[in-house]
Amino acid sequence: MAQTSKKATEKKDTISPELVSDTQDASTELNQYDVIAALLNAFSGESDEVKKQDFYKAFTTYLKQEVEKFKCLSKYNLVVLYDDSTMLKSDADKIYSAVTTFDKKKPLLMILLSGGGIAGSAYLIGKLCREYSNGKFIVVVPRYAKSAATLLCCAANEIHMGSLSELGPIDPQINGLPALGLKNSIVHIAELVKESPTSAEMFAKYLHLSIEPIQIGYYERVAESAMQYAENLLSTHKEDLPKDPQVIANELVYKYKDHGFVIDKSEAIKILGEKIIKHNSEEYELGNTVYQFLQSVNRFASLLKYSFYFIGGIDSHPTLTKQNNK
Repeated sequence: MAQTSKKATEKKDTISPELVSDTQDASTELNQYDVIAALLNAFSGESDEVKKQDFYKAFTTYLKQEVEKFKCLSKYNLVVLYDDSTMLKSDADKIYSAVTTFDKKKPLLMILLSGGGIAGSAYLIGKLCREYSNGKFIVVVPRYAKSAATLLCCAANEIHMGSLSELGPIDPQINGLPALGLKNSIVHIAELVKESPTSAEMFAKYLHLSIEPIQIGYYERVAESAMQYAENLLSTHKEDLPKDPQVIANELVYKYKDHGFVIDKSEAIKILGEKIIKHNSEEYELGNTVYQFLQSVNRFASLLKYSFYFIGGIDSHPTLTKQNNK
């Protein structure tokens, strides 16, 4: 969970009105190429607000058209968090803007793609999603929901996964380095000194020059905070869990040694149980369809030197941010 933002200047130079105001003729069915053509037309040359509005309209129309092909959609309020950069508190604001418009009598279904971010943001989003549903919150992970995004998943009554879906350890990151790595390094040094006592003076000098004692405590408290967040979210539906929320939270934070460890659907079942982890469901197919569309738009946006993300309900607009060329 990175504590520094990868979203350049927090979406500076952003092109993103909140909601679509126009609707397309219901008899018109778009294809994905229409959306890509509108994207290229709007963002490949000089800024043109009319062309951008045409793209937003095509994007929303196509997205609605595709999700409405799934019968299960009628059971849910749908929200999407597709963002391969850093999850921030502003993402919680966008989710809040969407969920507060929903009918709370329905369960909430989130399609989630995220590599992680700030633990507090993930926690807030998880709490929001539980509050603005009928008590049942479902997450679909078409590809990956790592670190802080896995923390968000702890709030879900069900997590729908497929063959390429993965969660990850809730492994807090500080300046790109794992918070638990410092403690592990010190333990490893102690083991080396035990094997070779003559190296003790050398390692003691190294530790004195490179590490302040307060850092060890701080890094450990960051990890304990992540565990506390996870336990709190898991406790909102503890009746569905195979183990105590504290045990599961401890596993997700401390069990895995690599930040990138793949927790696939089989591994996830071992941790969270079959009541929580569902696989190859209609909900997953819905999420995968949305993911494939958003991934295509993202690729073309990248070619145009724009960062792309989509956070909100299906009436929301995507956000495109001009990349820093430095």
